[in-house]
Amino acid sequence: MTRRGWASAMALAAVCAAMAAAPASAMRAILLQPGGEIKKTVEAFRIRAFGGEVTITCELTLLGRLTTAPIEKASAGLLPQGRIGRIEEAFVEGCGTNIGTPAELTVLVEPGAPRDLRFQAFLGALPNITGLLFRKLAFAFRIEEPFVLGTCLYRGMVDLLMSFPPVEGAGGRFTPERFVVPNAIPRVSPAPCPEIVEISGVGKITPPQTALLVN
Repeated sequence: MTRRGWASAMALAAVCAAMAAAPASAMRAILLQPGGEIKKTVEAFRIRAFGGEVTITCELTLLGRLTTAPIEKASAGLLPQGRIGRIEEAFVEGCGTNIGTPAELTVLVEPGAPRDLRFQAFLGALPNITGLLFRKLAFAFRIEEPFVLGTCLYRGMVDLLMSFPPVEGAGGRFTPERFVVPNAIPRVSPAPCPEIVEISGVGKITPPQTALLVN
């Protein structure tokens, strides 16, 4: 073989090797540790109605589970079917409004019917992940505030951001979400339920989670 032919063969071999290696790099993923059972505590879970004219603040506790399997970038936006995680129970206490009226909030998570989590995106760039964005599917809650809002039911999707490294005192947060849901249940006040409410809140996830890059 001539020197030119030998050089061409070596170049072709290098290209083939690079092509063969490409799929392996595309399979890089994040592994949450320890994963499994989690508790999320939100000391100031807020619901804003009428652009903030009425704000309800509560203490919210969510119990659920995170996956222990690697999370690949290709999974973004796919229905979880239990693969990413789920919210199994919810507890609310200490609710009050900014206008001094009593209020109650009930998160509607029925026994045996958990709310699934869907993986939305990595934040940052591999291998330096700064967070994972999840979405709670079919998140539903009932507001009871007798003087302004009445009794209103909302159902929709809520984003949850888990940041890395965990922020001191807060392992994750809810991102503001606008519910545009006109299906309000019967009210006890003459005012109609607002068709748009916004929810937000920073919360601590225990046990703390870390993200490990895997191939």
